[in-house]
Amino acid sequence: MHQPFPNAMAKNNINLKIQADIAEEASPPNMALVLLPHPHMSKSKDLLQRCMDAKGTQLIGTFKDKLPVFLFHILLIFVLCSCAGNATTKRFTLDPQVNKLLQSASLDESYPDAVVIYLLDEDIVQVSNNGRCTHTVRQVFKIVSEKGKDHANCQIAYNSRTDTVSLVYARTITPEGKILPLKKNATKVISPYSSFPSYSDYKKLTFSMPGARIGSVIEYKYVRNEKPVIDGQFTDNFFIQWYYPILHCRYKIITPSNMDLKYLVLNPLKESQQSPQVINSGKKKIYLWEYKEVPQILKEGYMPPIEELAFNVSVTTIDSWEEFFRWWRKEVKGKTDSDKTIKEEVAGLTKGLSSRRDKMEAIFDYVKRDIRYVSIDLGKSGLVPEPATEVFENKYGDCKDQSTLLISMLKAAGIPAHYVLIPTSGVGNLAKDFPYPFQFNHCIVAAEKEGGYQYLDPVYEDHRFDYLPNSDQNRGVAIFKDHETIFDTTPFFNAVENGTISQQLIEIGEDASITVEDKSLKSGSAEAFLRSILIDYSPTEMKETLERYVDSISSGARLSGYTHSDPLDFKTQLSWEIKYHADDYCKKAGDILIFEVPHIETGCSGVGKEMRRYPISYDSKSFRKEEVEFNIPKGYEIYYLPEPLKIENPYFEFRSSYKKEGAKIIYRGEIIKKAVHIPTEEYTNYKESCEIMENGCERYVLFREEK
Repeated sequence: MHQPFPNAMAKNNINLKIQADIAEEASPPNMALVLLPHPHMSKSKDLLQRCMDAKGTQLIGTFKDKLPVFLFHILLIFVLCSCAGNATTKRFTLDPQVNKLLQSASLDESYPDAVVIYLLDEDIVQVSNNGRCTHTVRQVFKIVSEKGKDHANCQIAYNSRTDTVSLVYARTITPEGKILPLKKNATKVISPYSSFPSYSDYKKLTFSMPGARIGSVIEYKYVRNEKPVIDGQFTDNFFIQWYYPILHCRYKIITPSNMDLKYLVLNPLKESQQSPQVINSGKKKIYLWEYKEVPQILKEGYMPPIEELAFNVSVTTIDSWEEFFRWWRKEVKGKTDSDKTIKEEVAGLTKGLSSRRDKMEAIFDYVKRDIRYVSIDLGKSGLVPEPATEVFENKYGDCKDQSTLLISMLKAAGIPAHYVLIPTSGVGNLAKDFPYPFQFNHCIVAAEKEGGYQYLDPVYEDHRFDYLPNSDQNRGVAIFKDHETIFDTTPFFNAVENGTISQQLIEIGEDASITVEDKSLKSGSAEAFLRSILIDYSPTEMKETLERYVDSISSGARLSGYTHSDPLDFKTQLSWEIKYHADDYCKKAGDILIFEVPHIETGCSGVGKEMRRYPISYDSKSFRKEEVEFNIPKGYEIYYLPEPLKIENPYFEFRSSYKKEGAKIIYRGEIIKKAVHIPTEEYTNYKESCEIMENGCERYVLFREEK
């Protein structure tokens, strides 16, 4: 399977092997599985099959004089019925292995977690010396749950500038064995980004399979013709394993005999053959990966990206990274050139600014906020950006377009800056030893500064200049300087650069109510998240969100008000304050008043299970520091204060303490989360450590009435 398209069709690459003689029409014969010869016509079976051809009516005349009149009339009626649905199809027979799988009573029970079961995933790739290739994709899957019916809504995404896609056939086989072919006029090509002229070549071939329900089998075949991104070079990636069980997977690449193919196998199944079967056949060379009973990847919270878990293969004919670098440098040549309007904008943005840092920040803030990001994946052909002048005029672009304009404007300000290709944390990290360029899924900028580079990602419009988004941190990258390309690793920010400092002032009333002022100062991705909410929400939405928040602390709590700094002022760290009042918050038990310190955050994400299938993968390191000041209620004295707690391990540090200071009690707590990857073999220890923290951090303070 290739990496998924935007919906369920994305990963539909389980092509059950179908031994068939099929014409390349939009629909296969619609009676192939249900049309059976009359009991008295067994000797005429071959004739009936031949009559399913478009020329069937002519064949009948040949045999008319040789068949009894009675038999002839029966045959005529039978053939007219069988051929009426599609007069241009040829004989079709389903592979016996498929029939056997479909008839297996235990098929569904064998995969209780599946929504669909792929019977076949097959991609046969014909490669030419010039790097052009043709993918012939066959897929057959069975719907085994209500959710699986969504997979009958299919989309094939492609770039019409470089690719052509044709659906050979598609059909539904109902549980009763009835075949419902997709009608020829049932497909539609849409342009999701038609309102953006720069991306009007991005297309989707869409169709919805008829009669799809639980127990139905969906079968389709399509052909994709691709031009090479780099002239004369072929590259591809195929997932042998995915989120669904695959009973038979076949990936075959047919190249000219003089073409050398490099491959990288990642996450192979235990005891499976990693190297392909290589077959030399005259002027052709065949590389074949073929597997049966491939287990599904079951989704799990906080799991690593599927590229780090699923069995997949990348292939290329590129000998070295330099080949790709030369090509890409040629493609982007001149793209970052600025014109008069760009230079005037830069002059205005940097007016009165003397330091390089301040100029970089001003230009960065402009691009990330004023150039609208358009999320689009054109696959291999999406590597070449639009010129900076067009991006500036259009005021929109994808990551490489925004990076192009940012580089152009930085250079106009006298600051050297370069393209950076990066695989974000949502995919596998860079395999530097394998020259496969489509490991990269994102483009950012490296601006030169004293001692190194300032990495900038204008796509993340809510992040401040000093903080690189979590998905860009600690990633292998390629920096494209003017005459050389260098590999580097992006910085990995410390936990204290990404988190929250919270301060609560609480007045406990004589009536057991509390009045709270809750102030917080955000940084890193926590700050960016809050900025996005404050920017996107209307005042009413924000107020109602906070009302729900305080109600979650204490049922019936009332929001008194809230304030925050300007979320569009990126030079200032974001702060906010909320005030609320909760009646009857403290609970009484005889002469004891029980007070729970509100909103103390502890615990670890992803530890709710006894065992895990996959490692835990967090986005980033983080921290939270809290200080809560509250009074000793009038008429009460301290009866119980929790003991201090301190935990240090390879995963996190946690400290909490309560201290009486005059008529006040101060709670101080801090958690620093240091680990972002927890291997499965360490999960039990990690879970136990998290439980010790959660259970050891006491939130209750007890007061007793004074006597």
